[in-house]
Amino acid sequence: MRIAIYARVSTADQSPERQIRELRSYALARDWQIIYQAQEVAGGSGKRPERENILRMARCRQIDAIVVQALDRWGRSVQDLVLTMAELEALGVAFVVPGHIDMTTPMGRMLAHFLAAVAEFERELIRERVRSGLANAKAKGKLLGRPPVASSQVEKGLLLLDQGKTYREAVQQTGVSCSTLIRARREKNKLQAKE
Repeated sequence: MRIAIYARVSTADQSPERQIRELRSYALARDWQIIYQAQEVAGGSGKRPERENILRMARCRQIDAIVVQALDRWGRSVQDLVLTMAELEALGVAFVVPGHIDMTTPMGRMLAHFLAAVAEFERELIRERVRSGLANAKAKGKLLGRPPVASSQVEKGLLLLDQGKTYREAVQQTGVSCSTLIRARREKNKLQAKE
């Protein structure tokens, strides 16, 4: 099996050497061929070009598995982790965290599906909370969305457009959003067409 090893540390004063050493040892014990070995320093929100290189290799079918020391070394969040694991599974590329997840086995694939289900459940809970919060705010009489725009401002914006001004100029001079001006102009054109 052709594999890529990925090691990541969060700060420059940390070393990925232990991760690399343990992952290499694991791969050699399984007679896996190490095609690519990557290490990078990246915090939680930092860019990870080496991770992207490995994903490109997976998409091009240059590797059969990705091996990492721990889930948090690979994923930025549960959702990111689950999405990349699902993509890798669809590509037929195994994701392996020694001692935890091994998508080369049926049990490992089941665990990956379980993680995906938990992430989906979490997304649904968030959506439900947002809907509930909006309904509660509405019930208390709070106005949601953008504040209403005075019709005189919309008319002024349409007049500027008729005078040859651009949408950007009309927006800057009236404070009315571009989408509102586009809708108003469409409605005005429809009414004129009916007359």
